[in-house]
Amino acid sequence: MTQATSAPRARAATARKPKPKALADPPAHGENRKAAEDTLDELRRMGRIEAVDAASVQMLRSMANALDSRPFNSQMWKEYRETLGELTADGDGSDQIADLLAALRDPPKG
Repeated sequence: MTQATSAPRARAATARKPKPKALADPPAHGENRKAAEDTLDELRRMGRIEAVDAASVQMLRSMANALDSRPFNSQMWKEYRETLGELTADGDGSDQIADLLAALRDPPKG
């Protein structure tokens, strides 16, 4: 068999192989991504997302996609919550979501 005839067969065999699970395309918009988009839409409506937030917005979207693919990644959830908290924080320096999470996580004092 010559190289000229074996090349099309090699390409055809390669084209039929399924993608490994790790490289498979994630769902277009899973539940976490949908929720992130809803939150971002509302923040935009309220005028709380600006051009300077573009990197944080993209991080949130990327992490939401990753969590839709691998929902048991606890480190990613931590980073997702932090990024979401940064975007949803009030401009006065208080972060109501972080305060609420801290209250739920920490035992009552006293």
